[in-house]
Amino acid sequence: MSIKSKFAAGIAAASVALAIAGSAAAHDDRMVVTNITNHTLTNLYASRIADPRYHGDWLGDRELAPGQSMLVDFDDGTGACLMDIKGVFSDHTSVHLRANVCRDTQVRFSGN
Repeated sequence: MSIKSKFAAGIAAASVALAIAGSAAAHDDRMVVTNITNHTLTNLYASRIADPRYHGDWLGDRELAPGQSMLVDFDDGTGACLMDIKGVFSDHTSVHLRANVCRDTQVRFSGN
């Protein structure tokens, strides 16, 4: 194998390694939200932990009845992994949770 061929093979191997590393760095912010309380989850708010305010209602016009689950995409555009999540229920109580949306695949609301 010539030096030129070895160099080209080395460049190709490095490109593949970078592509794999880049895809591993990307994360999926989707989590299954499960309501295992006795009340309907009416609102779901989230924000990265560095932000003291909750933003938007991640349920939109949907609700999550007791025993139901749904997939929610918590991508807020910042790339943040640690999120504070607030669930508001039909009895006007709320539950606050913290989740790592880059690592965790589900969040469960219980005990309400």
